[in-house]
Amino acid sequence: MDALKMLEEKVVTLVALIKDLQAQKNGIQKKYDKLQDQSEMLAVKNEDLKAENAKLAEENAQLAAKLEGLEGSVIQGSEQIKELSKEKELTKVVVDDLIKSINDLVGSEKQQ
Repeated sequence: MDALKMLEEKVVTLVALIKDLQAQKNGIQKKYDKLQDQSEMLAVKNEDLKAENAKLAEENAQLAAKLEGLEGSVIQGSEQIKELSKEKELTKVVVDDLIKSINDLVGSEKQQ
């Protein structure tokens, strides 16, 4: 009888151990399922971010091209301004010479 009682106690202990292990398994399964859901959400978010990154990279390239064009225009405009400034100076010299010549002519006619 003692052997039967010991076996019965061992069976009761094993049943309790099985229930405890099943409860642990259920808890772990719930955590796994939650992590799996989070992983799927993060994968979707990652794909969205990759698409947004590609879009921003394209926009960045377009803006860089526009900036390069604007820089070229500014350089060209600066060169044109320099050229106009030179022409202005030359025109001023010519006008000053013309005024001097007119003054010389007027002065020489007054002396006659």
